[in-house]
Amino acid sequence: MNQKIILTLISAFALTSFNLHAAAPTLKSVMQGLSTAMNSLNEGIFNEDYTAIELAAAKVADHPKPKGQLPTVIKTLNIRMIKFKSIDSKVHDAAVDIVALAKVKDINGILKKHTIIMNNCVSCHTQFRTEISDALKK
Repeated sequence: MNQKIILTLISAFALTSFNLHAAAPTLKSVMQGLSTAMNSLNEGIFNEDYTAIELAAAKVADHPKPKGQLPTVIKTLNIRMIKFKSIDSKVHDAAVDIVALAKVKDINGILKKHTIIMNNCVSCHTQFRTEISDALKK
């Protein structure tokens, strides 16, 4: 009996320790996660699967932040960081709205907010992706 308790505690500690040492998200991994979430959102919209829409939009709204790389992004963009943050906020707010709209099955509202997300994602990529990517490679 004591061996089972000890093994359980050791296992729990090992899992907790592993999670504490998990790699911090990078901008690339965050963007890959957002891409996956947007693909799920699109699929949910195509199928009018409001549960899938809600879950995918929540992932977009609550994506992790690449905190370890933010100083480089801020230094690189300098005053343009305001625009970068504005775009991020628009994407976040539209995704939060989609979560609420999915709960009431408002496909037209979802499509309007989806357009806001897509326009702002493309705008951000067009304005900043190459420059930030180059800075993070250094």
